[in-house]
Amino acid sequence: MPKRITLPPLGEHDDDWLRVWAWLNNRSKSTQAAGIISFRIRERKAEIEKMLEYIAKKRGVSPDELFKSILDGTIDSNNDESVVDEK
Repeated sequence: MPKRITLPPLGEHDDDWLRVWAWLNNRSKSTQAAGIISFRIRERKAEIEKMLEYIAKKRGVSPDELFKSILDGTIDSNNDESVVDEK
């Protein structure tokens, strides 16, 4: 089963429109939001991959290594060093 993520609440305006859009599509708000996010990720995947390649090159690792570190939560996004210390 996929990991569940928790997102912060939407603003009142966006939440209202999401509720209406979901209702029009006979979906729950969470199902509608998941579809929107999935579509946007697929739409921008090439751009995201280019960003990943740039940061990986800057850090001296392969894009695959950086991708795995991000998914594992072992990379610090605020600087160029890994969160994991080798002691």
